[in-house]
Amino acid sequence: MTQSKDNPEKSRELISEDSMKDLLTKQLDIVGSGGAYVWAIFFLCVTPNILNGFHVSSYTLLGHLPDDQWCGIPDLQDTNWTLAQKREIAAHGLDSGGCTVWDWDYQHLAKMSYEAALNYTGHHLESAQPAEVSCKVKGRYEYANPESTFVSDWDLTCEQSIQRTSAQVSISLGKFCGSFTFGILADKFGRKASFTLGALFFIVGSFFCTFSPWYSLFLAGRFLLGAASSGLFYPAFTMIVENICLKHRSWMSIAFSASYPVGMIILAIIGYFIQPWRDLQLALTIPSLLLILNCYLMNESPRWLIMNRRYDRVYKILFRQPSHYQVQPTAAAIAPVVTDKKSMEPQGSFSLGERLKNGPLKSIIELFANPSVRKLIFTSYFMFCVTSLSYYVTALNAANMSVSRYLYIIGTGLVDIPSYLVPVIMLRFTGRRITTMFLFLWTGVSLLLVLAVPAGSTTWIVAFAMLGRFGISATYSVVTLYTAELYPTEIRNSALGTCSTFAHVGSISAPFVVDILGALGWYIPTTICGCCVLVAGLLTLMLPETGTGKLSDKVEDTPATVPAEEAEKK
Repeated sequence: MTQSKDNPEKSRELISEDSMKDLLTKQLDIVGSGGAYVWAIFFLCVTPNILNGFHVSSYTLLGHLPDDQWCGIPDLQDTNWTLAQKREIAAHGLDSGGCTVWDWDYQHLAKMSYEAALNYTGHHLESAQPAEVSCKVKGRYEYANPESTFVSDWDLTCEQSIQRTSAQVSISLGKFCGSFTFGILADKFGRKASFTLGALFFIVGSFFCTFSPWYSLFLAGRFLLGAASSGLFYPAFTMIVENICLKHRSWMSIAFSASYPVGMIILAIIGYFIQPWRDLQLALTIPSLLLILNCYLMNESPRWLIMNRRYDRVYKILFRQPSHYQVQPTAAAIAPVVTDKKSMEPQGSFSLGERLKNGPLKSIIELFANPSVRKLIFTSYFMFCVTSLSYYVTALNAANMSVSRYLYIIGTGLVDIPSYLVPVIMLRFTGRRITTMFLFLWTGVSLLLVLAVPAGSTTWIVAFAMLGRFGISATYSVVTLYTAELYPTEIRNSALGTCSTFAHVGSISAPFVVDILGALGWYIPTTICGCCVLVAGLLTLMLPETGTGKLSDKVEDTPATVPAEEAEKK
């Protein structure tokens, strides 16, 4: 067919919309089965998750409690006493970790020799004991190796110790908000747009944390990092699920999840050699600049473009050349075919409620309007919340052990990596549903076995807790893949995003379960998690199997909650 120079559009070959969809879908199946396209998607999506492992776990190294802390008394600075002698005079017999001192007249004591001051304070402690006051009343906090933790920069200790915890809470709150927001944005404006915004948040948040002179700005940076981790994770994971064939989808999704503990191990190694916390934060910030390259090289998800009828752009991505087809919309099509050019807004006036219903809230409404989807989403919410709660409870319980921070992070990462490999084998033979149920039961039983261990048997308690962590880490990766396949393309990211929101409800709740309920009984946190995980495993039996290789695109195509074969038997 000859092409007219005056009007090239007229020379394009006509094709029906259904035929165009079939053509693009078949080509996506071909390029998604292997080759450079598959590996490009994989590496562009995996590298941001390694960065997530950096920053989300960096709290253990950046905000650890100082190895030693005491109250420095300015009135005693000019004496010729040793540091140990000054601490003995100020806090003799006190077990407050440097938070309080005795209310002495330190100007008077500074005029004495150490022996005279010791006799003076010892006599008065026996006869008329002075008041015990906060360190800030008489002096200031001093630390061993103060440059290794941000606690010393802002005195986040003693009565301000809760402020230290807020650094980790900020990450969880950011992920809570980001998972909900970025999921909707990814469904509405595309996977790449959401990923790019998440990358921007990640870079800005990293620089805030590195150079902030105020703790409030540091918390804002941590919040941005938490939000950005969701903005990077879910669009990237959805790109793998949507555009890679079933043969590679399972192991690549597991490898994607395993990249997180790889980031933790790298963090521990970097942290071991770079002790000052600001230098360590800077070392973690520099790699985030690579996200600019990811955004430049990443293409939009072809499956999302097909759903939004942007056929010319999909054709160019899959065939690496401009489309020579002119699409004729079907008679039943309501929305116009969208090219790469901006479409005109529909004419007419709509109420605010209609604009919200058909705009930003459309995908959220569809999660609850359809009965089949509604049953799936509530089950998914419980599964995600319980999985996240158990994951962070096991992490916080293990952190109370007297082990090296660096060895602990490396050990956790080493436990997590094989936990992501086990499901790869199981998914090949048992499918999504049975694998998910088995891993839930594995985790629940392991955590409940802690009840059978005497309180003093630390080795066995740690062994069962790590066995439970192994199981819950494996469960996390499978649940994410399983959930992504349960929902159709047009609401997949909204489903994943809102599920992640409930997961962060679990992660935010975990410190309270450990600190408050754990104070009532050391076994209560693991018992609660074990029981909840067992319930989640039983609920999995109600879900359909998704390991057939075919993903649904429309809400109407969503499978029933109970598999059809089992429903017929019943």
